[in-house]
Amino acid sequence: MLPKRIKRNIFLAGLVGALLFILTGHQSVFAAEDAITARSVAKFTAGVLASAAVHETAHALVAAATDTNMTWKVGNYNQPLAFTENAASNSKGVAVYSAGLIAQLICSEIILDVDSIDKNDAFVRGMMTWNILNPILYALDYWVFRISNQQNGNTYQGDLAGIEHYSSEGAAQAFAVGITAIAAFQGYRFLKTQDWAPDWLKAVPDEVSLLPLRSGGAMLTYEARF
Repeated sequence: MLPKRIKRNIFLAGLVGALLFILTGHQSVFAAEDAITARSVAKFTAGVLASAAVHETAHALVAAATDTNMTWKVGNYNQPLAFTENAASNSKGVAVYSAGLIAQLICSEIILDVDSIDKNDAFVRGMMTWNILNPILYALDYWVFRISNQQNGNTYQGDLAGIEHYSSEGAAQAFAVGITAIAAFQGYRFLKTQDWAPDWLKAVPDEVSLLPLRSGGAMLTYEARF
């Protein structure tokens, strides 16, 4: 196995590479215009921080709603801000740990569905960048790097490791697959709204249909043409 220091460097390099890939493209994603300005960079950064705040606030709100004691520390568990908790039940523990990533996905869906929100605004781009990247990076860390998500005996850290602790490894794996798929799909949909996206991509129609099943119920399908 790779030493933890090397894995951390690979993870950080991947994070920087993913950010550069998203933040660069045919044109700047900081602002609708070609030029990058101090104001657009500041707005983009504020959007990233707002997305992170949505994540952590969701943890805190669910903890308060479930009467779960929570303490916060800066620079703990290889994260800028991390918490420890004492959930009274497995269901409460899963709710607390899953809240942050679910809140980000909901936030992205609201941005995508509300027509009055300017998808090319630098602040919105910052929020969407972290809303898309963070769930995917959480899953990659859980599957590969194990920097922020670790399970060591009775101790655990990280959202997905917390779900595994309070539920099962299968539940954590399913959650990781789910958030990755949803975040990637939301990223694809957001890309289609960008001024700098190629015309062929923006012109691709998506189709949603609801088909009745003979056995009862219905099947929801989504078709995206590439």
